[in-house]
Amino acid sequence: MTNAEKDRQTLEAIGFIYCRAHHLDEPKDAQGLCPSCREAIEGTLLKTLQCPYNHAGNCQDCTIHCQRGESQARIKTIMAYAAPRMLLRHPVMTARYLGKKLRPSPSKKTT
Repeated sequence: MTNAEKDRQTLEAIGFIYCRAHHLDEPKDAQGLCPSCREAIEGTLLKTLQCPYNHAGNCQDCTIHCQRGESQARIKTIMAYAAPRMLLRHPVMTARYLGKKLRPSPSKKTT
């Protein structure tokens, strides 16, 4: 499985957790995402594919921040809600994410 496929799988799982809790009355696609959450996930995935650092680290640690404005705020909201719930629902994805976060990356902030 490529890194892009892993990122898609993880973001869709996070989006599903958020969408199921916040968008009960919205129509859902096959992965359980409403159009608004799908748009946020797809926008984030597009930005990761265009990352000048080849998405080697985690976006919140990057010096560039490819996403700005509303799209950045939307994905932050989704992740802030769903990320803590990922440990119980998807422990392997959570471990993979934390492992990626702990590795040094070329895009890491130096503060």
